[in-house]
This record gives sequence, C-alpha cells and structure tokens, in this order.
Amino acid sequence: MELAVRPEFYLNFAKFFYTTIVVLVFSHFLYLPKNGKKEYLLTNVMLSAIIFMICAFIRNVQLGLGFAIGIFAIFGIIRYRTVTISAREMTYLFLSVGIAAKNALVPSDFNYFTVVLSDTILVLLLWGIEAMLSRTSTMVRKLITYDNVDLITPEKETELKADLSTKLGITQIEKIKVGKVNLKESTARLEIYFIDKDERHITTQE
Repeated sequence: MELAVRPEFYLNFAKFFYTTIVVLVFSHFLYLPKNGKKEYLLTNVMLSAIIFMICAFIRNVQLGLGFAIGIFAIFGIIRYRTVTISAREMTYLFLSVGIAAKNALVPSDFNYFTVVLSDTILVLLLWGIEAMLSRTSTMVRKLITYDNVDLITPEKETELKADLSTKLGITQIEKIKVGKVNLKESTARLEIYFIDKDERHITTQE
C-alpha cells in the first residue's frame, strides 16, 4: 500500500478548491437571490464535489472503460423523483456537474489560464442572462373561483383588484375576465392577468 503523497494530489486539491468556490459563487450570488431554493445550494456544491472526485479518479487511476461508463450510468439512472425540478434548477445542476467534470479532467500540462477564463465566461454569461430576465416583466394568467360576486361589476373594478391583491398577493393586475357565475353558491370563475416579475405564481393553462 502506497501512502506517499504524489505531486498530483496538490494539483487536484487546488483544482477541487477552485471548482468548489466557482460553484458556490454562482449558486449563492446568482441562484439564491432569484427565489432560489436553499436545498439546491447544497445539491449544487455536493454534486459538483462528487463528480469532480469521480472524474479525478478516472483520469489518474487505471480504470476499465466499462467501470467508468458504469459509474456515470448510475448517475444517469438516479433522478430526483420526490419533487418537480424546474428548468432553472436543472440548468444550475447541469452547470455544477459540467464545471466539475471539465476542471477535474484538465491535464496537468494544460494552460490553466484557459480554465479560469472559461469558468469566468460561464459565470458572466449566467449573470448577464439572470440580470436580463429580472428586468423582463412576465404576464401570468391565473384561473380562480372567486367567492364575492358583489365585486364583479364594472363599477367596482378597483375594489375587486384590491381584494384580489390582498388575497393572492398580486400587485400589478392588468386585466380580469369574468367567466361562469354561480349565483346560488355566490361564486364566479375569474381569469386574472397580472405581472409576475419574480415568477412566484403558478400559471394555469387549459
């Protein structure tokens, strides 16, 4: 059993530390402020860490091709079935895995300035797109069953918007369409169009 520390260990440790910092930066400063989920910060960092270590072992240890493919096949089979993952969460997860794999498989004689530059470009591109999306207003449609039919008249539109804003947490209601009215139960089907800058509301499609 060989216990001596090889020079590659320090290089891999430096790459691992650098990769973790990169993933932490875009996860904490770009993902979380935009209504990100805290648990995905843990997922991004730990997923990138294990992918980095697997890639480092594959690169530095003489493993069979079948073994290497089998390891990544396991990750391909494992899915997050308990919750629905949005496209944004999947993008950050894929970015974490991609950066970890890329940095782990970089040869020791490679120009590391190129590695830093590529990661910088990815983070800046991500920041630019997030900034652009945050300035874009999103029109959302929501279908609800409203329980105060006295306010669905045109002359009480202001009161209706105020009541819906209070109950649903909506501040910029652009348009309200009245659907089926049930006078017996004193309910009405409303189709509400509003601006959702943070994309926090669930949209409804028919």
